[in-house]
Amino acid sequence: MKMARITEAGSSLRDKAILLLLAETGLRRAEVASLRIEDIRWKENLLVVKNGKGGKMRLVPLTPQLKSHLSAVVGDRKGGCLFASSRGPTLSSRQINRIVAAAGRRANIRNPNPKYSQITPHLLRHSFARLWKDRGGSIEALAKILGHKSVKTTWDLYGTMSLEDVQREYQRITRKGG
Repeated sequence: MKMARITEAGSSLRDKAILLLLAETGLRRAEVASLRIEDIRWKENLLVVKNGKGGKMRLVPLTPQLKSHLSAVVGDRKGGCLFASSRGPTLSSRQINRIVAAAGRRANIRNPNPKYSQITPHLLRHSFARLWKDRGGSIEALAKILGHKSVKTTWDLYGTMSLEDVQREYQRITRKGG
């Protein structure tokens, strides 16, 4: 699977954790950049996103794999920024863009949109949502995880068939007709 190839292509423990976080939660890059160690509810397997779009707070579930990666990044630190930067106290959105693009290059994966050449954090968010839908997850739960104000927003973005779905159905139907 391409998502796994990208998440494994991180150049450091921190970068792999960032990639996995983006791929398994659909967080926005600014939300990742603003995360603090105190935002992780270890016992409940939850992440508190305090600085969502529009200043909204939400809870996002953590998989065991992601929790393990985050624990390794945190180490024995008790508080502060979750993802430290060598250039300042927190990572910038631009630095997160670079981490994701570099992982995409190392994994030899290009953006499926011909207008863009690199993998972006938003593409990982979109891929998370599409996988959620393809695996039968509810639109309501997806809206909560992604931090959408309205389920209609989520439905408008992810409730319709993807181009790949349309192509598969086209192939299936045209094979039967001939």
